[in-house]
Amino acid sequence: MSQPKALKTKDRILQISLQLFNERGERSVTTNHIAAELGISPGNLYYHFRNKHEIIKELMYQYQAETLEVLSLPDDRPLTTNDKINYFQVLSGQLWSYRFIHRDVYHLVESNEDFKKIYPRFAGQVMQQGQRIYQAFVDAGLMKMTASEIEALIINLWIVLTNWTNFLYMSGHISDNNHLEEKWVWQALRQMVFLEGPYLMGESRATYEQLLESLGPSDLFASLSSLKDE
Repeated sequence: MSQPKALKTKDRILQISLQLFNERGERSVTTNHIAAELGISPGNLYYHFRNKHEIIKELMYQYQAETLEVLSLPDDRPLTTNDKINYFQVLSGQLWSYRFIHRDVYHLVESNEDFKKIYPRFAGQVMQQGQRIYQAFVDAGLMKMTASEIEALIINLWIVLTNWTNFLYMSGHISDNNHLEEKWVWQALRQMVFLEGPYLMGESRATYEQLLESLGPSDLFASLSSLKDE
């Protein structure tokens, strides 16, 4: 049996950088931290990336390509309710895998000229593709929406998706002890599913109820309500 091929140094740098940025925050991680985590010299890292901005730019391109790929429409059939679930699940997973991008977006836009150009273009591409997807759901008889409602829903979904990690941090739900827990992904999915509810029809309505039941109740609001002044 053949052994799995080892990652190239450049790919390992990206992998570890993403991990550290997610865990510690982009501003707290230097190229020296990344090199030390990899067990390589800073010079070896600089051979592949001139600076941290270059690493972030490559991760942003990676995130962009992966996200747009999962949002592609099937060529040979109409969309189904299973597609709807899959889109949400994959998007939630992508959000969590690259959460530092949205959590630190304001700092990145201010400090990284490349990111400042890439991120708005990425946001536009995702929302335009989302518009095509929702129109396809309408055409398949799974949703009833006007063009204006599609636009409003996409904007609201984007706001939830990209600000979810910040909400969890700022509201005190995430701490150093629990920030890696997978449940935060499913809580984001739950919020996005609720936004779709008023527009669902037929089979998609039944699937919606089943999906919400499988996700279980949320204690986020109860946790906020129980906070007391110190």
